[in-house]
Amino acid sequence: MKQIRLQNLIVISMFLLLTGLAVLAKDSKVRIHVRPDEASIFVDGVLFGDSSRNIKVAPGKHNIGVYNYGYVPEVREVTLEPGKNPGIEFNLVAVAGTTTGPWGRIQIEGASRSSVLLNGKTPEFLVGHGDEFNNGGEVFGCCAQQLIVPVGTHQVTVLGHEKEIWSGDVTVAANQRVVVHVPSGKQKIKPWPEGAALSSADRFKAGTATAAVAVAPVSGKFSAQSSHINCGDSTQLSWSTAETVQRVMTTESESPKQLEASGELAVNPKSTTTYNLQASGPGGTLKESATVDVNTAVQSSLQASPAEVRYRRMGDKVLEQGSANLSWSTANASAVSIEPLGSVKASDTQELKPTPKQDNNGPVDEVQTYTLTAKNECGGSSTRTATLHISGTIDPIPELPLVSVFFPTGLPDQRNPETGLVKSQQEMLARIAQAFKNYLEYEPDAHLTVIGNADERDSNARNKPLSERRANSVRQYLASLGIPDSKIAVIAQGDEKQIDAGTVKQLQVENPRKGPKAAGNLQDMTWAYNRRVDIVLMPKEIVSKQYFPEDAEDASVLAESKWPDRKEIVSLASQKERLPVDAAPESNHK
Repeated sequence: MKQIRLQNLIVISMFLLLTGLAVLAKDSKVRIHVRPDEASIFVDGVLFGDSSRNIKVAPGKHNIGVYNYGYVPEVREVTLEPGKNPGIEFNLVAVAGTTTGPWGRIQIEGASRSSVLLNGKTPEFLVGHGDEFNNGGEVFGCCAQQLIVPVGTHQVTVLGHEKEIWSGDVTVAANQRVVVHVPSGKQKIKPWPEGAALSSADRFKAGTATAAVAVAPVSGKFSAQSSHINCGDSTQLSWSTAETVQRVMTTESESPKQLEASGELAVNPKSTTTYNLQASGPGGTLKESATVDVNTAVQSSLQASPAEVRYRRMGDKVLEQGSANLSWSTANASAVSIEPLGSVKASDTQELKPTPKQDNNGPVDEVQTYTLTAKNECGGSSTRTATLHISGTIDPIPELPLVSVFFPTGLPDQRNPETGLVKSQQEMLARIAQAFKNYLEYEPDAHLTVIGNADERDSNARNKPLSERRANSVRQYLASLGIPDSKIAVIAQGDEKQIDAGTVKQLQVENPRKGPKAAGNLQDMTWAYNRRVDIVLMPKEIVSKQYFPEDAEDASVLAESKWPDRKEIVSLASQKERLPVDAAPESNHK
């Protein structure tokens, strides 16, 4: 039984051993060769120690970085196969030049081969390992192992493999040596008079048993090209730093920006903004700021000239529409609108031809308001208003009550072509003339055609001239009332287009001018209806109403089928149209 148990233990042990060997066989092994010998090796950011050495990591891609203060770091991405890999050599290049003070010293005790970082916790801040800085000997003399740093407060981090051993602030004064004990962090200050004798020093110097690192101070400048800008404008930030590893620019409202050692950046702040630059390196931390003052105020003006315009409309036609110029200007605005015009340019002039809101007939007395709103993306805004007074009228289309003109029998005759237009017909033509002149405002191209007619009681050879004299009499009278001759055309129809008795009956039924004055039978009235001049409004071809003026005082004279008495005609006509007393009538011409 015991023998069986022993055999089982042997089998299990062999299994575990083989499994462990299999796991070990999967690791990648590689030797890293470094120059200078004191350089430290980091794999994927993890410290593996200083000087050339074998390392063991998992197979695959890795970033191997080699660092030594005073030399340019070198980082390579490598792919390691399981098992042993060819060695990799790193020969760092020294940074040219020396550094100057004032200086102090930091002496690290108890850190052994742990790496020492100043003012940062990434490999770029490495200044050496503890064994380089644990001796108080003279500078660059026998057995000197010293860390020489710029005067000021430094964050010291002592880093072991995969862990931080100690970190804390150390303040160093000129020509003093601060001894730091790790891991307790206790510090002791001692004089260091040798520092006053140093004018310059190499960044790194090492011998068989000596090592000295002189860390260069961080320096830099940071400024804004323009410290005062308008909203929407940009300015250029510029900076330059020396001996820095990390540069970060921050504001109160923006995420931090990582920067190169030197450069320029265009910025477009929306409000007054302070930009802070923090640059750090092993030699310390630099903090600079630049404030850009943003003018967010918007300036604007708005004016209408003239402040009052005239407007006149007749029916559906605008006869007068005054105009005004609306002028505006803005500054420091990115969006400008004018109600009711909509979006507009920042500064401009626009002609306005305002139309009143009212649509009914009557006087126009309105004030239209224009409101300018100017804004910018920085929150600035400005509002201005301007008013425009509209005065005038809205009138209906003028009525033009056209009625035909009627003449007594046989008039006018050849010897007195201006006779026959009795007083009632003159008054009616005066009303037509005034209405037509009003109508010309609405329709300037309108004109009149007067068409003369005669009754049937004579030959057309005599009636044609008679109808022409009647038409000319109407034309001349309208012209005397101010209607241009060019607006009146004459047509003589003689007795070619008679109104028959049936039509006369219908007209008399419809006639709104009924009265007791016109006495006569149907035949007499038919002849009277045909002794007329029709007035036609062109180009609409609206013909005058052919109603006999029964309500006129001189209606009986107009209705009489016989030649009228001379004296009666004289009394019924105006002075300029009176017949000579000795005038003889023409023959029986009607």
